[in-house]
Amino acid sequence: MSQHKAPLARAWFSARAKNRAPLQIPGHKNRYSLPDTGLPGYDLLAPLIRDDLPLQGGVDDNAYSEQFLTGAEQLWADAVGARHARFGVGGSSQGNMAAIAAVSQPNVPLILDRTSHRSVHAALVISGARPVWVLPQIHPEFGIPVGMVLEDLPTSRATALFITSPSYVGTISDIAPLARLAHEDGIPLVVDQAWGAHLDFLSPNRGAVSAGADLVTTSVHKAIMGYSQTAVTTVGGDLVSNKDLNRAIDLLATTSPSGTLMASIDATRAVLLEVGEEYFERAIAAVEIARASIKRISGVVVIDESIAGCAVDPLKVTLWLPKTGVTGTELAGYLWGKDLGVESADADTLVMSYSLVDSPEFIKDSAALVGQLIEANRKESRAPVPTGVWRVQPIVDLTPREAFYSLSRRVRLDESVGLISTEQFCPYPPGVPLIAPGERITEELIAAVSVAAASTRVAYSSDPTLATVSVVAE
Repeated sequence: MSQHKAPLARAWFSARAKNRAPLQIPGHKNRYSLPDTGLPGYDLLAPLIRDDLPLQGGVDDNAYSEQFLTGAEQLWADAVGARHARFGVGGSSQGNMAAIAAVSQPNVPLILDRTSHRSVHAALVISGARPVWVLPQIHPEFGIPVGMVLEDLPTSRATALFITSPSYVGTISDIAPLARLAHEDGIPLVVDQAWGAHLDFLSPNRGAVSAGADLVTTSVHKAIMGYSQTAVTTVGGDLVSNKDLNRAIDLLATTSPSGTLMASIDATRAVLLEVGEEYFERAIAAVEIARASIKRISGVVVIDESIAGCAVDPLKVTLWLPKTGVTGTELAGYLWGKDLGVESADADTLVMSYSLVDSPEFIKDSAALVGQLIEANRKESRAPVPTGVWRVQPIVDLTPREAFYSLSRRVRLDESVGLISTEQFCPYPPGVPLIAPGERITEELIAAVSVAAASTRVAYSSDPTLATVSVVAE
């Protein structure tokens, strides 16, 4: 099938044009144009549901399938150099959980890097695998992860090696040697490429599958144009079977997927293969100019390849700010006040994500504005704020599943040293837990939580004040 075709997207348009009166869900029945519904406030709801078509019974149907979805998934696989692909509407979070379910076993080691998103910890609860955490390389001056480098695997008994690349701050691991290392031990390399969907469509292909990864999760809504919460999980090589991924996906996926969301995945691939190269080149060139302009601002460090010592996402601009006296959190507040939301910010860093739909003018102007705000709010140079994320080697006493389902009690966080957590303390950004189920709480971790809470949101603790923590009952 030609890559210029978009079978699922075209099926969506066809279904949308029929203006059917279905005897099925969703309950809004796509009645966005009927004035006589009799429902108060329907004018508020109607514009929101106009384009909400279900997959089954709307765009495609498993019972009477014309292979729109299957065809679209294979086209995606072919486009990125994979053997098999599955679309998802639960984001890369769902993809990560499915990927880990496909390659892990209860109580058997699974090697993971500590930049892993909280969804990976959720996957460990589901699978019962025993995590073996590996810290990434950390830049000695700027405190950010600069890729995973392993000379050998921590254990030969593991079922898989799982890494995250790109990182939240845009640094990219060298996938090929990691794949070779895993394959020497006969285990698959699994990559959370949530932030790098565009890498698969750059020329030359810079995606994880093309570099030898066996199972890759990628978000279609981050750096490219899919609807929010759309993602794709792909299979490369021969160490993970299509069957194993399908079983895991079907275990975790909704049985009522949105045809609209899935059609946006198909349409995104078709558009990228039609005009993506030109527009990516345009955006990447503009980002390079933006980085260069910000570099001229005294005290600002722009995290590029020369600084990080590894590949860096060409569409992400990450700034390190302590020498300006301005905090990333402060700067983000000013930008949000101008309706320019940023990807992430903490005391030391500010991260801006661009995409191929951003014009060179917008990229240039937004970078200039950031520079103006830094100068307008400049203060005395300050010491960096230390962070425990990516730095603290966790002590795993129980599997996350064992801890999650243990009897628990609540204690004060400052009195919890030596106890085993049953929950997460997760700074957002970057969405990487400091404390997770099954891990022993230390004084270092408690201090790291305090530091994180001073500059960002610490999420997913059952006590939003962070004063107490749920621990395994003795």
